[in-house]
Amino acid sequence: MMDSENHFPLDPFNDATDASNLRREWEEWHRSCEIVLELKKIESQHEKLLFLLARGGRGLQRIYHHLAPVAGEIHPEPVKVLFAPQDAPEYDNAIMRLNAFFVGKRNERVELEVFRSLRQAAGETFNRYLLRLRTQAACCNFGEREEKELLQQITVGAMDERVRDKGLESTLNLDEIVNYAINREVLLKQKVKTHPFGSENGAVAVVKQEWTKKVMPRSGYSTRPVQYERKSDGRGRTECSRCGSWRHQRESENCIARNTTCHSCGAVGHFARKCTANRNKSFKARYSWKRAETNALRDGNNQSPGSGYPLRRDEHKSSEVE
Repeated sequence: MMDSENHFPLDPFNDATDASNLRREWEEWHRSCEIVLELKKIESQHEKLLFLLARGGRGLQRIYHHLAPVAGEIHPEPVKVLFAPQDAPEYDNAIMRLNAFFVGKRNERVELEVFRSLRQAAGETFNRYLLRLRTQAACCNFGEREEKELLQQITVGAMDERVRDKGLESTLNLDEIVNYAINREVLLKQKVKTHPFGSENGAVAVVKQEWTKKVMPRSGYSTRPVQYERKSDGRGRTECSRCGSWRHQRESENCIARNTTCHSCGAVGHFARKCTANRNKSFKARYSWKRAETNALRDGNNQSPGSGYPLRRDEHKSSEVE
């Protein structure tokens, strides 16, 4: 036989909660207690009271035993008929005392301020947000204007801009705008699944790439080779320095140039079009040609070959020093 305590679990009442939430905590716990009492088929007032205090824990017992009687309690008169004792409404009276105690812990202005500040959080479903609104609205005692207040708060606090716009149009009632918000949420989730890299209207997001100048180190002359490299914004990649592919990086094991012999320098590990030794040789060749030209000018007629212009003053000085 299954233990009844495990069959109908009910946590003790949390009397240590914040004072602003104590009334809500009591209402939720009392509702759960009523469900368990009905499932266990406990009908006697005395047994109900014992069950309430036993499951409520020491915190609820301490509160109950220090409460004074309230107006409206029923206290039966002594029994006049023998062998027919009357069942005193102990449980009902206890609930009246506890309700009077916990309801007095509510501040209507604070509850209304909390309701006004509710906003749909990032990643929170609309149903969860609506449940928070309804729970807080129950603490504000809106009465007949509860639907209007909920509609107004959805218009202010919904995350979807189109839902807020629909609320401002004042053409939909509460049920209609709730259905619209839920359908919009399902639609957006479906679009994310079908177009994971697209925007809401299905457009594909473009990866913006910029080109920046990469200047080689200066080696004594103003003529410097200028190269360009692609600047990534975090989603794109730079090209492989071995083969030139944009699909992987230099460290990738899938690069086919890792075991390929370069036709330019003979080294293994890159293609000829990405060979840096060839570029260094061409730069050194240009440098040596200019040095030879300068030496010829110093020894000759102090004019640049084919230019017709004399040497600069600093070049004359260098020739005189030598």
